[in-house]
Amino acid sequence: MKKLLLALVTVTLFTFNSFSQWIVQKVDNGFDTPYKIAFTHDDQSAYLKLENYKGIAFYISGVYVCEESVSVDVSFTVNGDYKKYSAVASVSDNRKTVFISDDITANPELLEDFKNASSVKIRINDTVCDTEIYEFKMNGSTAAFYAVSNP
Repeated sequence: MKKLLLALVTVTLFTFNSFSQWIVQKVDNGFDTPYKIAFTHDDQSAYLKLENYKGIAFYISGVYVCEESVSVDVSFTVNGDYKKYSAVASVSDNRKTVFISDDITANPELLEDFKNASSVKIRINDTVCDTEIYEFKMNGSTAAFYAVSNP
């Protein structure tokens, strides 16, 4: 019985942790120079992503918005305090990706909070459809940033 309980706790903890940290992957499509991406997800369909394309792009995908651009509020939890940022974000043609920052390194304060945060809440203010809030754990965000920025 103790072994069964221990196994159940271990599987539960592993499953919880697998959804709460940044994952780094190498992309090699056979044509372009290979590069790295990093992402984390919210246990549902939305995910945050870093991608090195003309700067370190920071965006949320797996969402749906009705507008061509939306205002976005980002609230990082850093040492128990909320660090808040706002931006007008562009949206992909299929309306499933919201580009929070084309280059996260252009705002050093935002970048530091990104790297030091324990969690982040992102509010997408879509006046046509609806306002949605997404929350992500930020475990491993510093390593994710350095992996993407140093191909």
